[in-house]
Amino acid sequence: MATANAAPHFDVRKKMNTALYINGVYEDVLEEILKSQNRNPEINYLQPYKGQVIQMLKKADPTLENPVRLYVSTTKNLKNICYVADIVKWEDKREINEKRRNDVNEHLSEFQTGEQKLFTGEGEVGATAINLLSLRNLRRCESLQHVSILIKKSDGIALKERTRAGGWSEVYDEGDLFELSSISQKKLDEGLTESITKSRSSTDFERENRLKNAPENPEKLQVISTGFKRNADIIVEVLIRANGVCEMCKKPAPFIRKSDGTPYLEVHHWIPLSEGGKDTVENAGALCPNCHREVHFG
Repeated sequence: MATANAAPHFDVRKKMNTALYINGVYEDVLEEILKSQNRNPEINYLQPYKGQVIQMLKKADPTLENPVRLYVSTTKNLKNICYVADIVKWEDKREINEKRRNDVNEHLSEFQTGEQKLFTGEGEVGATAINLLSLRNLRRCESLQHVSILIKKSDGIALKERTRAGGWSEVYDEGDLFELSSISQKKLDEGLTESITKSRSSTDFERENRLKNAPENPEKLQVISTGFKRNADIIVEVLIRANGVCEMCKKPAPFIRKSDGTPYLEVHHWIPLSEGGKDTVENAGALCPNCHREVHFG
């Protein structure tokens, strides 16, 4: 039975907006939109090659005030998110009135000539490309992310890389993740260490002045790191050998894991893998969190 002090359980993603992922758009179509944006038109058009209504957009009814984020991979790079944009309007081309059709066609003839035949139905798949997406603020991603970073709304499972272009998925909006400046974990850590050293050498007055002008919300960055795929059998063997006792301070593990009831110890490589150490039982030890931190920072 839940207690009065128990924190309420909720699914964070239920509060997140949803977005659209389109799998495999020709690069020249997207580049034409970028060129058009450079010539000032705020709204440009995208026509996915499929004769099926994008129901999520029909339901969402995106507007300038409430856009839907768009993630796009290209035909030559299906595994990565290559472009991001805001969808500000969705239309079924079969239901567009004559005035609207003329307005769109006029724009395409001047700024997106590569899309004009597709819009008029003269292209190879023109008759089936029924969705008309009005886009704003298309941008090329500076750092590419694998499509698996996107989570499908339908089942909460990560997107899988596809081998053929075509189709779309309703996914959770990952916010500004793709527009953040990138930095390696090493540089981020080194920068923080240098800043701490500088802060310690400052006077109380200097530090207080900086604190007065410091933003309460820190700058958000995309951190890039590399790692090693470790052998799970080695981790288990080392933990069995330790039998719940830290192999450095010889004290019992500080607590029991809630997940499986085993003593909490961390497996450490004496010679780090990043420095050429081997992923072997002999090069690993089971340490309590304090000793593990001491090995790294003591």
